[in-house]
Amino acid sequence: MPTIAEYLQFIRNVMGIPSSALPDNSPVITMSFDVALEIVNLTLNQMSSVIYALAVYNLAGDNLINFAPDQPGSDYFSTIRTSFNSTGFMAGVVGASADESTSQTLVTPEAMKGLTLADLQNLKTPWGRQYLAFAQSYGTLWGVT
Repeated sequence: MPTIAEYLQFIRNVMGIPSSALPDNSPVITMSFDVALEIVNLTLNQMSSVIYALAVYNLAGDNLINFAPDQPGSDYFSTIRTSFNSTGFMAGVVGASADESTSQTLVTPEAMKGLTLADLQNLKTPWGRQYLAFAQSYGTLWGVT
């Protein structure tokens, strides 16, 4: 099972968030982890405990980016949210694009057509996208169709 201690290692070593931007005892660490535990389907653990743990850590990391407050005198998280456009509205994915001289169309995968607002928000960070990839690889049972 995923642990808060391993999640903290994920925050430091995978996400690269320094303790100066997020102290080890910050309540947002526990909150982001607990929310991810509630959302990631526990049945995923029966198929692969490694994938389940990674899904939890990645979703928790995405939550952290979206919710963590900046420390006094720091703009670490607000800068990250700006770079990912985390606070901007995203109504869906682009299905086609054109101008007067060029046109390109990408096929919109069926899974993208059923994304929830939460899923669209997850698409904005690399950790949210990784969580969705794990969830989707196990089929529509996981909430991503």
